[in-house]
Amino acid sequence: MITDMMKRPRTGTLPASPVKTLPLLAVSLLLTCLFTGFVQAADSEICSIAVNGNGTLSFGSCLPENTRNGQVPEAAETAISYINNYLVESGDTATLVNVTEESGMYRVGLVLSGTQKIGTVFVTKDGRYIIPSYYDTTRRPEARTSASSPQMTTTPTKNFTDIKKQDAPVLQAFVVSYCPFGVQMQRVLEDIVTQAPALKKNIEVRYLGEITNGTVQSMHGPQESEENLRQICIREEQGDWYWDYVSCFIGSRSAGTCVESAGVDHDRLNACIGDAGRGLHYAEEDFALASTYDIHGSPTLLLNNEKVSEFDFGGRTPEVIKSMLCAGFTTQPGDCSIAVNGTHTTAGSPGQC
Repeated sequence: MITDMMKRPRTGTLPASPVKTLPLLAVSLLLTCLFTGFVQAADSEICSIAVNGNGTLSFGSCLPENTRNGQVPEAAETAISYINNYLVESGDTATLVNVTEESGMYRVGLVLSGTQKIGTVFVTKDGRYIIPSYYDTTRRPEARTSASSPQMTTTPTKNFTDIKKQDAPVLQAFVVSYCPFGVQMQRVLEDIVTQAPALKKNIEVRYLGEITNGTVQSMHGPQESEENLRQICIREEQGDWYWDYVSCFIGSRSAGTCVESAGVDHDRLNACIGDAGRGLHYAEEDFALASTYDIHGSPTLLLNNEKVSEFDFGGRTPEVIKSMLCAGFTTQPGDCSIAVNGTHTTAGSPGQC
């Protein structure tokens, strides 16, 4: 989930629970113990953190030169201000620990005074977006045992009978192409359309982003923007090959190879991407729909024009999401009786970008 600091959160009141009050930070703050610890800055400078007798934290000299001299980047100050105004519990305060430049963004270390939690968020240099959760592609993820792996299933809190019904329901999944959680959703939907093909016409994948100066923008940069537009053009103009292409791409990350293997017409695809009246127009329709329903996280589900969460019904699995879609039918088709196996969902975690 990315927070757009140009937009104020929809509600002006802060919930009482700190878990609800920190929906973004709770995922990404890298908690340390409440005893002496360290924050590692990107330039390898070590910052000591110690607990005082009254329980407050004191910091060693850990800020880089520009922040020690009071020259804190405006984007970092904007992020801290936004977090304090909208994302923390009343009475708690986020305080800057350090700022470093990393991968074209600012890496901002912070501490919450009330809970004494410390952590890191990334902020775009223009100060518009806070990116609280990230993956370092230069590092291999730690191996997980089956006992410690995140669960794709949850205890249901809603019944399928609660879902709004119509004759031809539409399940729309909003994703971005390089978000690992969005890819999870595409894999789940691929299982459904492969094993219960009659439901294919009731499932749509849409994309998040915006258009600036005639160019598609996405949360993970130009590579993702280009891929989102490519997938949008295939969906709109060569839809019969969309799932073949996506199935290949989420496994190989090679667009050229997957265009060929899926049988996509390369010239027609390039023409769509290069024609603002086609590719950009299709993308703008996706972005406008996401804006209408205040959708910002990848993935987010929209079923019969209502936002729904798969975790309210049991988790991000093919069978659960198939059952959600089928519950949206006035009269269920025969493929709703097919038990869909999760051939691609053995790993991952229930989150959003």
